[in-house]
Amino acid sequence: MIKYAKAVLVLLLMAVICCGSASADTVENLNVTYQLGGTYINTEAVAPATGGGFFLGMANSSGAVLLKTDVAGKEIWRTALPGDNVRSLIALDDGGTVLTTITQTINGTAEEGYTFGGDTNLVKVDKSGSILWQMNLPDIGAGDIAVSGEVIRFAGWFWESNAGFTQSYLLSTGVPGNDQIRLGNETASMIPLAMLLEDDDTLVLTGGTTSYLTEESAYAWIAKVKNGVVQSQSIIRTGSTDPLYGAGACGYAITKAHDGGYLVVGSNPPFGVTWTGGIGWAAHVKSDLSNAWVNELPGCYVPYSVVQFGDGYLVAGMDGYDDPVWLTLSIGGAITELEKISQNGKRSMYNDIASISNDSAALVGWVMTDSSSEGILLTLSDTGTPTAVPTGTEDAGLWIAGAAVVILILAGAAYFLVVRKPDPEPVKKKSAKKGGKKKLN
Repeated sequence: MIKYAKAVLVLLLMAVICCGSASADTVENLNVTYQLGGTYINTEAVAPATGGGFFLGMANSSGAVLLKTDVAGKEIWRTALPGDNVRSLIALDDGGTVLTTITQTINGTAEEGYTFGGDTNLVKVDKSGSILWQMNLPDIGAGDIAVSGEVIRFAGWFWESNAGFTQSYLLSTGVPGNDQIRLGNETASMIPLAMLLEDDDTLVLTGGTTSYLTEESAYAWIAKVKNGVVQSQSIIRTGSTDPLYGAGACGYAITKAHDGGYLVVGSNPPFGVTWTGGIGWAAHVKSDLSNAWVNELPGCYVPYSVVQFGDGYLVAGMDGYDDPVWLTLSIGGAITELEKISQNGKRSMYNDIASISNDSAALVGWVMTDSSSEGILLTLSDTGTPTAVPTGTEDAGLWIAGAAVVILILAGAAYFLVVRKPDPEPVKKKSAKKGGKKKLN
């Protein structure tokens, strides 16, 4: 009986250990930096290439660049692109890629106010790095792209009126389609910053109400558009509780949610004003575009990108002007891991994430060195199961700790009731000892 009780006790203690290790565990598999020459290098967009490796949308002091790498992150080829920076990047089934680049201008002063403008370029590159076609969109700001078959969907805005829109183009020729739609109206702008494409060709977009650095985005919104018609739309978040950063809100990135609907991340400033501060947040929006929950993200004031990651989500951006940060969320919105890399006062950030598989992802960004900056490529794998917190407000660690306490109590009870159980009959206890000695002899 004693041996059995001890075995039970050992199993219970092992259960405590296993319970404590049931939280998510993220492993870094790849960490590569890039120097393209010049004093400014930034990895701005990433997509896993068909057949292996990665496409990296980068920028340096000479302009936008596309890199193709192998699975280890080693450069295979590079191609100079029109424009100064890469905004969005999608890998195609034929081994090529489609991307948007931007040339943005900022005029004026802080006292007088700023005037913004610039152009967007749509570019298609084949698997060997040759540009197949490109289209310049003058005076247009770039939000995001999505590809289906031979059609690229583009979401952007008119700098002159600061009003957003979506537009389709044929990949083969770049000829505009017929489903352009203007978002918002004369009194309420809707600037699309991120977009995903559903299987039925419905576009799901998120963004804010301005792209100007001198204005606050009034609210973060989400909308569904199909065949040039807005099907539905709603407001995700209208402000924050911290008066230091104002009451603005703006959706930065979107992905499909595990349990239906969409997972949107954002911050309170307009996109591109993030160096002044921000309050990062994540929201689960149901398929009917109603809010399931909205949680702030302590430790990440600017979440630039989000993807599904294991049973939860991976978010990347920065916390403060100097610290790149990634974090994992449970399906209920609780932070299960957070990794912040301090660069000792040097500027750095993560710009984009792309899913490699159900439980792995690639992150890109940049970090300052002593004399210049370097582009970054990281790959992460989820080796655990994030604890699902129903409301998204509790700390997942508390659930684990609570379970461990319960199991410890049960283990203690088993020990004292079985292992240390007093024998009310001394005679029987003595004979038992004799019997034991006889067996040993």
